[in-house]
Amino acid sequence: MIMKKVLFLLSFISLGLFAYGQDSNDALLKKLVEKNVITQAEADSLSLFASEEKKSNLSPKNTLEKIKETVTSPALQLGGYSLFMYKYSDLENVKHSAEPRVVFLSLKGEPIKNFKYCVFADLAHATIYEFYGEWTPSAAFNVRLGQAKTPLSIENQLSLTAIEGVLNTRSISALMGMKDDVMYLQDKISSAGRDIGVKIYGELIKTKTHNLLGYDIGLYQGTGLNTKDNNNTKDFAANVLLQPIKGFRIGGGAYFGQATYLKPGDLEVSDHVRNRWIFSSDYKFDQFYARLEWIIGNDGGIKKEGLNGMGMYYFVPSKFNSFAKVDYLNQDKSTNNELMEYTVGVNYYFYKTCRLQLNYTHTDYSKKWGARDSNVVIAQLQIVY
Repeated sequence: MIMKKVLFLLSFISLGLFAYGQDSNDALLKKLVEKNVITQAEADSLSLFASEEKKSNLSPKNTLEKIKETVTSPALQLGGYSLFMYKYSDLENVKHSAEPRVVFLSLKGEPIKNFKYCVFADLAHATIYEFYGEWTPSAAFNVRLGQAKTPLSIENQLSLTAIEGVLNTRSISALMGMKDDVMYLQDKISSAGRDIGVKIYGELIKTKTHNLLGYDIGLYQGTGLNTKDNNNTKDFAANVLLQPIKGFRIGGGAYFGQATYLKPGDLEVSDHVRNRWIFSSDYKFDQFYARLEWIIGNDGGIKKEGLNGMGMYYFVPSKFNSFAKVDYLNQDKSTNNELMEYTVGVNYYFYKTCRLQLNYTHTDYSKKWGARDSNVVIAQLQIVY
């Protein structure tokens, strides 16, 4: 009797998994009845179940598709990426180090026409990097409100999954609100080129192949990530890029604001001018990409400058590329507190936007900088999901 019920259960499961093979299932049920394994009533019950399963179209494949449609839709899209980094530096006390650099999770969607939202958080460090809503009625005019990247510098607009190297260029990091910027001094947390504010943006003058002009204009608090305003002024940012021929962009922008921090030599925390002017250009053609950016900064009367250039070539399209980059940064032009940084690297994409990266950087510091020259090797695994 027990064996009979076991066979009955197996038959039930089989019919559930192979409901589309109704003819073969009927033949199997007939044999089981003839062998007195199951009764005719039980066979009729199983046959009815298989028929209903077929009508409902709930095969394992279709079930997965239905789940995918439920989880991912225009109104709700899950994604993100993770970066695992190994670093060797002959300048650090601990020369070898490996760590999960970031584990980003994104939640975005378009619940109603022309309204989009985005939430972008790092699970590894429990930090929200972006949260905003935007109205996008046309390519020419859009409005974004919330915390997002400030509209200055071509490189700053790129995701870590899209830039050529493992780390951002040093001059960009120092002058675009990242780890080495004076904004970092006020809360000891890199603002990652982001701030809270509102901007309008769009692309104008459409041709057969591309738009000739892209613009961004915004007002920001000037305090960086997840931080309320700490003074009564707002920062202004504007950037314009012309594209006279497809793939070639040239332009620039400006940022006028204040940052609150303890300036070297001062005794109290106070507000200081934080202004930026930038010239940017990039060129993309077939398997080649190049970028050049020149930045002038003024932090509380201290004049700063950054200049970087990069070239990258795909030896195997969408699979394997190599790049070289030169970067100049002067943190105080009155004393020539400067450095030169040279980086070479390779990227191997083993699946779409998932890649393995290897970078080597040599940094040549001036005497005023107060550091000896360094050599750094970084390897990174990038997984995009």
